[in-house]
Formats: sequence, structure tokens, C-alpha cells
Amino acid sequence: MNAKLVIVKGCPSIDKDTQVLIAKYVKYACSQLGLEDKPIVIRLLGANPNEPITTGAYAPSNKTISSIAGGRHLIDYCRTIAHELTHMKQDYEKRITDNIPEIGGEIEDEANVMSGRITKHFVKNILTPEEKKKLGLGSYGS
Repeated sequence: MNAKLVIVKGCPSIDKDTQVLIAKYVKYACSQLGLEDKPIVIRLLGANPNEPITTGAYAPSNKTISSIAGGRHLIDYCRTIAHELTHMKQDYEKRITDNIPEIGGEIEDEANVMSGRITKHFVKNILTPEEKKKLGLGSYGS
């Protein structure tokens, strides 16, 4: 996998253990979406970034994903990453056009479903009990 994590100025500090968990999540999400061979750039932002996004965004022009990490739980911003990775997959499939609604519709609904599915499976079946404890998650799936 060819992924790069960029911590943007204003993003809270992310310790090495958390960066390892993010990498583990991204690797899993990419494997589920068939993006293992694609270059991935993920930007983590602080709360209230001066960018036109809600919780995340995918930029087709430079194949970059952004996710707000500030003020959010790791699993929340990882779910946003999976949502935007789904848009990346849709882009590689040439399904992203200028006329896609931001709320509802096939493209957005697919990204919502896939991000939830990927995240739930990751928490239930991929995270170790120790990782779940570190993240303050329950013992779901253990």
C-alpha cells in the first residue's frame, strides 16, 4: 500500500500508536475497496479548518482525502476516511461527475454504507482487545 498521512498545521498531536492504528485502518479499508495499488494521501485537519468541508472531503483533482481529526474520536475520523476512500474508488471507476448531490443519491449513499460497513467490521474483527481498550471502545466482537 502506498499511503501518506499528512498532519496539517492546526491538527492536534497524534501519537505514534494512534498513527499505527490509522495506518492499520487505512490498509484494511483499501483492501475492502480494491485500492491497495493506488497512491493515497490523507490529510488530517484540526477542528474548524478554513476549508470548504463538513467532516471530510475527497479532491478528485489531486486524489487527496481530508478528514477533520480535531475534536473527534479516532473511529469517527477513520469512518470519514473510509467514506472519502469510497469516493476515490468511485472516481477511479469514472463515476464521479459534476452533478452529484452532496446529500443522498447513489454515490453519497454508497460512501455512507461502505464507510459504516468497513468501520464496524474493523472494530469487531480486526482490532485487538488491547487496541479496543486503548481507544475506549467496548469489547464488541471479542
